[in-house]
Parts: sequence; C-alpha cells; structure tokens
Amino acid sequence: MRLKSGGFDLQISFFYGKNEIWIPIPEECCTEKGCEFRAEDAWYRVAFERNGADGEIGFLMEFRASYDTRMKMQIALTGETDYFHVIPCNIYGDNHAKEVRIGEFPLLTEAHPEAAFCSPYWEFRADRAAMPLSALCCGRGTAAVSIEPYAAERGNDGGFIRNGVFAALPDSFGVTLGYTNDPVTFLNRSVPAAASGNRGREARAEGRIYTAAGKGRPGIHDIVRKEYEKIHVRASYRKSFRQAAEAMLDAFSTLNYDPKAGEYTNRKCMPFSDRELKPWRNVVEIGWTGGAILAYPLVMSRYLLGECGEKRLEQALSGEAMIDRIVDGYREESGFFLDLYTHADKNVQADKNVQADQDVRDGKELGGRLNGWWTYYGLCRDCHCAYTQGSAVYYILKTILFLKERGKAYNEKWLERCGKVLDTVTALQREDGAFGYTYSAAERKVLDWEGFAGCWFVPGLLYLARLTGDASYREAAKKAHAYYRNFVLNLDCYGAPMDTWKAVDQEGNLSFLHGSRLLYEDTKEAAYLEDMKISAGYEFLWRYGYPTRPVHPPVNEGWNACGGSVTSVSNPHIHPMGVLADEDLLFLSEITGDSYYRERALDSVAWMMQTLELYPDRTGYGRYGILSERWCPSDGLVTERYDTGAPYASWFSYNLWAAANVFEAVLHAMQRDVPDM
Repeated sequence: MRLKSGGFDLQISFFYGKNEIWIPIPEECCTEKGCEFRAEDAWYRVAFERNGADGEIGFLMEFRASYDTRMKMQIALTGETDYFHVIPCNIYGDNHAKEVRIGEFPLLTEAHPEAAFCSPYWEFRADRAAMPLSALCCGRGTAAVSIEPYAAERGNDGGFIRNGVFAALPDSFGVTLGYTNDPVTFLNRSVPAAASGNRGREARAEGRIYTAAGKGRPGIHDIVRKEYEKIHVRASYRKSFRQAAEAMLDAFSTLNYDPKAGEYTNRKCMPFSDRELKPWRNVVEIGWTGGAILAYPLVMSRYLLGECGEKRLEQALSGEAMIDRIVDGYREESGFFLDLYTHADKNVQADKNVQADQDVRDGKELGGRLNGWWTYYGLCRDCHCAYTQGSAVYYILKTILFLKERGKAYNEKWLERCGKVLDTVTALQREDGAFGYTYSAAERKVLDWEGFAGCWFVPGLLYLARLTGDASYREAAKKAHAYYRNFVLNLDCYGAPMDTWKAVDQEGNLSFLHGSRLLYEDTKEAAYLEDMKISAGYEFLWRYGYPTRPVHPPVNEGWNACGGSVTSVSNPHIHPMGVLADEDLLFLSEITGDSYYRERALDSVAWMMQTLELYPDRTGYGRYGILSERWCPSDGLVTERYDTGAPYASWFSYNLWAAANVFEAVLHAMQRDVPDM
C-alpha cells in the first residue's frame, strides 16, 4: 500500500511471523486507514490516524493469535537518492563499513557476508536506540517510524514483550511488534551472541510515522524532538549537588588516589566474595580518560567547595601539580606533550583486555610515556594522538581562564607550553582546515588525517586566542570548525576515541559543540548558534529520552536511562561523557529562549545524580561518590558477571575519567545555580 506524507511517497508493507518466518499480509487487506488480516488462528491489525498539518501519522499495531507471533511494518522510500539509514546509537549509514575493522560491530552492508556483523538487514530491540525509531534520510529529507519499546502481552505469560526497529538495504526501514535481534545479538565488539527475541499471543503498541522534507539529514533532529515530547520521563534523585561534589572529591582523594604509587588509579572488585576496590591501572594519560580532565575540576573544587575542598586536596595529587607534570612532558622534536604524564606502573595489574604488548606497558619507548592503554586496539602506536593532546590543551587552558576570572595565579609555563602545542597543530593544519588524527613523535608531521579527533584542538585554540589576544588562533579554529561541520551535518562523526576502530561515536561531537559556543561568544555570528543546534541534535541521537526496562542489576530497579548518552556504535552502553554537553545546552537554551535544550540538559543532570545514588545499595560495592563508566540500558555489553555467574548490567569498577566528567558537571551545576531536584 502507499501513503503520501510531507511530500514523500511511502510504500508500506506488513508481515506476520509464524514458525520463525515472515509471511506477507496480502495487499488487498490494506487501505489508507491501515490493514486487517484474519486467519483461522490469528488476527493482525494496524490502524492509521493522521495527526496535524505536518504529515505525522499515528498508528496502533496489534495482534491476537493461538501461537507465539510478532508483526512487522516495513516502509520503503523508492526512487530517492543519497540513502542514509539511522537507528540512534546503532546505525549511521553503513557505520563506515569500508574504513573500519570488519567483525567488530554491526555494519549495514552487503559486503563480507561471511562476517557475523556484516548484513544488509539489521534489527535491534527498540530500547537499544536512544529514541525508539528507525529513519531513512535521502536527498530530499528524512522519513522515520517510531514504536513504543514495550507492549503489554496478554497471552500465555502475561507481562510485556519488547518491540523492535530495523533498517534494510537499500531503501527500507521499519518497526516490529515483538522483536528479534537479526542477524545476531550485538553483545560486545567482536562478540556476537545468538539472536534473542520476544513473541506473544496478544499484544498492541502505538507509534508514529514522521517526514521532514527539505532539510537533508538534519531533518531527523525535528523528528527526534517530536518523539521526545511524547515519551519523555525524567529520572529522579534525592541528594544535592553539594553533597555529590563533596562525596566525589572525598572519593578521589581517599580512594581513587593511591599514596603508595603517588597516582590516581582505576579500581575494581568482584562481588559477592570480594567487595574491596583495588587498583588495577594507574591513570597517567594527559587527556581524554585522565590527566587534565580531572585536574580541571580538582582546581575548581578548591574554590567552589571552600574548606572542604582544601582539606581533601591536601591528601592527594592536586590538579595544579598534575598540569605541571603534563606540560613538563613537552617535546621540541614533535611539538607535542608526551601522551602519558608519567611512567606507566608495571606493578599495577594491567587491564585483562589490554595485556598484548608488555613492552609498551612496561615503558621501553620514550620512557614509557607515549603509548597508553589504547595501544592494544592497533590504531595508534608510537605516536601522539589528537584526542589526548586536544583534550589536555582544552582543559589546561580552561583551567587558566577559571583562575584568571577569580584573580588567582597560575604557572605561566602552562600557557607557554599549550601555546607551543597549538603552534605545532596550526603549522601542520591542512588547507581544507583539517587537523591530524595522529602525529609523529619523532618530527613535526601528521601521520593520519582520517577522523574527527582533531576537532578537539578547536576549543583549545579559541581559549588561547582569548588568553593571548592573538586573533590568528581564532582564524585557525574557524577554518577547522568549517571542516568538521560537515561531519556533524552528515550525522557521521567518526574517529575520535582510539579504542573503536574509527567507529561513528558520540564523544567527538562534544568538541564541536564546545567550539560552536565559543565562536558564537567571540563573534556573535548567528551561524555558530545554528552550529550549536545541529551539534545538540547530533548529541540527542545518542542521548536517551525515555526510561528503559533493563533485566539485570544494578539498573533493573530505581534507575532511568533518560538523559544518559551511548558511547558509539562500537561500545553499546551509556557512559557519563554526555554530561559534558550540559553546560553548552543550558547556554543554548538561554540564548535562544528554547526550553527544549534546557530540558535535555536537565535530563542528563538527573541521570548522573540518580546513577551516583545507586552506590552502594544497588551496585553491591563502593560508596556514594564513585562511578563506573558502563551502564547498560538494554541488552548491549551485559558482559560483567558476579562471582556466582549471574549477569550484571554495569561494571564492578571505579573509573577515574567517568567520575571526573560527572564531578565537572556537578560543579558547573553548582556554579550556574541549576535547581536541585
């Protein structure tokens, strides 16, 4: 059957499942009002209802059968060009099938049929998506269909069933009442699992068909906003920002910091038999997952938490001392910092997943201060990484500005050395504005241009321009910003983290969001405000807007996924890094008067605060003030196990970077007087 909506001609087909086979519902059972199919032992129905002038079509999908079944609605956009599938958190085009390492995560492609993660058809549980919808972008705009992620099931067992979303080459997308992870369940990178699913005897769910013509791929952001307004439910929490900040600083200084090693550490345990958090890796990287990302909020806490802050900071390595060590690692040969600010400690147990190259970890190259834990993944070895360098420079310069605003002194070497790094970056900047992904450690040279990580130099350059008054840094930032804008517009920000084989990811875009805000503040040009909007929209393709129903502890009770952001198509879990967008989202809301951005920011604030409150009663280890990096809202990355073998939908870990990101966000919330719950 065909439906016209928003200038699109939608070809819609319906199927029902029996004996694990999809059977087409005859065309004669379908009209513009929906479809109804009756058999001796089953009944399937879809009813459409047009809602408003914008072409939105609501629908009710239901079945009743004497056998376990499910139902599919498939929508095709035929005769269009430039197809680009989107299932939030899971599918962005083909997920860079030609560039990434085959076999690590789902790729929507007809190539490599021998690989479990390569398929022209992908179906996921709907709650694997930050918004439960599947979209198809094309040259003329975007069409999408959503479905409630759960449906009451009144058949054999009662309760509910989980629904699905799918994408199919070349031009089809849709939803299912009931679901199957098809062709496999994406459990973890390089780890496919058997296809799981839900069937039922009697179930119903509602959804909507959306169209957005004339805006290209960014039209999906309007669709996500409309769906969010219908299904949004925010998390709740009890403690104040002050309580959270003090508890986190106490944990950093008395638990995360290891006086014996003189370093901050990641820690882990193994409940139920062993609940004591023990060091498993010193955190000595200069940025991204360590170093300056903690140094900045530690310095903030000295002035925002008063006597409590000073007392705790006396017990551990200060943020100022950490920055001193980072900038002391500057190398004239390459023009960059060493990527680790001190030697990796070979006496601390290595990550069980990162044991492959002991020479790297034990420090036989450049004093053990170049190759970090990410070396195991094969993309970056014996080189400087744009992500660690850009993140470090950004946070060091942000720290200087924080201190200057309060009339406080700082080590002049911080500014001098960051300036040298950014001089290297701009000297090597490509004519089209690109920065490198990796740089030589032996000479001033770009090794790899491909990826989004270089965008992290943009906000650092803008801070440097403010601090020095040298407008040439702002011009270099503008040139780079224009280059990286295309990645964001095309929903294709790939190649920031060094542990995802250049997968499409959430976190690289944070640098573009920061840069867009700083450029708007400096120039007042409306174009940069528009950049903030498209960047926020991209973030919302990863940020959950509704509560899910996880099966396993610690998130199966008293926890809400709404506001949490997934890492990448490679790492299928929520991580805390999304909270770093909230300061910019609140700014965007204030400048535009659009409350949508404030609401999405407050979702994230609520998510991080309620997640902190899982400790220790729900997590079974630790204390209030610590945080793991992994939170599983669906069936992805549920690989952790209790010592009994029972599944655990998080990680028995205290990850410095994750806690540092939330610590920063909590302190910013205190500064901005964001209301406590």
